[in-house]
Amino acid sequence: GFPLVKVTKEEWHDDKVVLELEQSWFLADGSEVPEDGKDKLWTIPILTATPAGVQPDMVLMREKQATITIPLKSKNDWVKLNAGQEVPMRVQYTEEMLARLSKAVTTKELTSPADRVGLVIDAYALVKAGQKMTPEALIQLLAAYKQEDDCVVWQGLADALGGLESVLSEDEALHGHFCKFARDLVLPLVDKIGWEAKPGDGHLSSILRGIMVSLLCEFCAEDESVKSEAKKRCEAFLEDPSSADVLPADIKSPVFKIYLESGGEKEYDAVKGYYYQAKDNAERKHVLNTLGQTSDPKLKLATLDWTTSGEVKLQDFFYAMGSVGRSGKQGREISWQYFQDHHKRLSEMLAKASPSLMDAVIVMCSGAFCSEAKADEIEAFFKKNPFPKNERKIAQMTENMRANGKFLATLKSSGINKAEFWSGL
Repeated sequence: GFPLVKVTKEEWHDDKVVLELEQSWFLADGSEVPEDGKDKLWTIPILTATPAGVQPDMVLMREKQATITIPLKSKNDWVKLNAGQEVPMRVQYTEEMLARLSKAVTTKELTSPADRVGLVIDAYALVKAGQKMTPEALIQLLAAYKQEDDCVVWQGLADALGGLESVLSEDEALHGHFCKFARDLVLPLVDKIGWEAKPGDGHLSSILRGIMVSLLCEFCAEDESVKSEAKKRCEAFLEDPSSADVLPADIKSPVFKIYLESGGEKEYDAVKGYYYQAKDNAERKHVLNTLGQTSDPKLKLATLDWTTSGEVKLQDFFYAMGSVGRSGKQGREISWQYFQDHHKRLSEMLAKASPSLMDAVIVMCSGAFCSEAKADEIEAFFKKNPFPKNERKIAQMTENMRANGKFLATLKSSGINKAEFWSGL
């Protein structure tokens, strides 16, 4: 594990701020620190940054508490702890410090991408651990990144947004509010980075474009301009798969998903047909990883029937099962029911295969739920229908499910469960 440094007190002056800090053992799952760990101490380098830059003086925090004084040029300055994210630790700021840092993110006065992404990573981890930071504070922080254009920062934002989406998808109303918020955060990126590679684009621009299209798929698939662009690119590519420039490999899967989700049987058959035309396995996996994104439940079920029919190689068929199981609330119910109905046939299919293949099938079909009740249901099924070689994977999966269920309960019991919170952002 690693430490959490919490700011317990702050005194702002015209030329300095005095902070009182306390260290503790950070446990990502929010569990209680064991008795023998409550006195655990680290020697923590405290590096700070202000609008004047990274401060030259470093303090070594060796005790449970420490007091540090940081020079300021103005009483309105901000202070970022763990400057440059150099130390493996989490930081819990006061409400005032976080408000100042959020403003510095919006204005780009916080110039270091490492520091901007560090705020997001820490905030998300603290909320997920429960009771260390409010969900409201996390969403308000995320709202400060509407003008963000750095690849490293967007990777952290994508992780936080994706993690929240997967858990909140269990609650229709709250999921709707969150997805609208995320859509407003993501769409401005299209004007900044665009769908097309530009002359002079570096490696990071290409990575950022891939992140952008994945986020458009996750949160903006209903936007007319996004649907239109995905349809245009998909149909041009499927008509002539040699035209790789129109649909590069790094955006192919999310664009397929947008096309499938907004289309019907015609679009489904077109993408599925590419599986048989694709020249290599990497290309075929683009189909396997996306087919289940269709919004038609009958076609989701058809995907499961097709991928377990022998048409798909044994080592690859679970990818299409995952495309259904990871396609949203409806998809995970369909894939879990399918596994229950066909578990004997699936066991026979994989009788001579490595247990890791059945691990993958189980996780793809049932691993996306986020509730204690579903974890109980899944455990009861496997108790009645034992899979001894997969017990460890099943236990890990249901443990993660319970942790996500706890996370969902934290989110639902907070202020973000009120419509007025979102309208006030």
